[in-house]
Amino acid sequence: MRAAEKREKRMKHIRIVTGTPLKKTKREKALEYIKRFWPLYAMLLPLLIYFAIFNYYPMTGLQLAFKDYFVRKGIWNSPWATNEEGALDILKHFKKLFATSEFTTTLKNTLRISFLKLLFGFPAPILLVLFLNEMTSMKAMKFVQSVSYIPYFISWVVLGGIFLSIDKSEGFQAIMQAVFGKQVHFFSNDVLYLVFLVASDIYKGMGWGTIIYLAALMNVDPQLYEAADLDGAGRLKKMWYITLPGLLPAISINMILSLSNIMYAGFDQIYNTYNTVVSGYGKTLELYLFELGVTGGDYPLSTAVGLFNSTVGCILVIIANKCTKLMGGEGIW
Repeated sequence: MRAAEKREKRMKHIRIVTGTPLKKTKREKALEYIKRFWPLYAMLLPLLIYFAIFNYYPMTGLQLAFKDYFVRKGIWNSPWATNEEGALDILKHFKKLFATSEFTTTLKNTLRISFLKLLFGFPAPILLVLFLNEMTSMKAMKFVQSVSYIPYFISWVVLGGIFLSIDKSEGFQAIMQAVFGKQVHFFSNDVLYLVFLVASDIYKGMGWGTIIYLAALMNVDPQLYEAADLDGAGRLKKMWYITLPGLLPAISINMILSLSNIMYAGFDQIYNTYNTVVSGYGKTLELYLFELGVTGGDYPLSTAVGLFNSTVGCILVIIANKCTKLMGGEGIW
């Protein structure tokens, strides 16, 4: 190290004497960059502190999935999991989890609901953006945007109560009787409950999901539409050859992020509308985790469920990001 420092000092002296600009080290460049943009880093600091406290520090609790937890001893002092014979078995809780029929059922329900939401809910904001992009009246466009944004800001506690009240109302059932010839109760039938979950999720999130796509359309060159008009292209062709290609980067990123949440079917939505009648299709891994950890007090097993969900989501993100890049799209990294 001393020889390297002496050589570096000698080279600096030679550059100063000869007038050659000094080549800055990576550390010097980083410090200079920080000094130059310190207000931005100061603004970023509260966010980093937030993530460190509420996102990264709680990850130390993941060790509960590999320990026999005792409340008096705490997380750090609790012993590592052992089997009935007393031998070390840190995967004991995972083996117990995968062996239960409840886990298999809730996993199937979670994947079923998530894939249905992805199949029908993911294209919904894209279709709405295409519709908004073709509107000629700015007032009408702003009105549609405002109306579609409102449901996103309403809590599922409120929306769930509204939907439950509508389902029980005589007026709604009279309409169902006139249309289908019988009463239709979405919260007393497994299949209809799935329809409700997908439809209400689209209703709540479709408008908010258009924001990133509308921002992406701002980067599309208007001259492309003018050239398409001169070539005699209609609206459908302009959508297919100009608008959609302009949305592809945003679509690929949103698809990757959606796949990362495939193991989370929407706890707030289901928890506020769930009942035991629709438990066949409605009980998900998140509800199972809630029952184990919050109401059951089995923290190691509930932590194992959460760690399983996060691991699957992480793997799906990596695979989706790789596939997107192979197909010529833009990945997250």
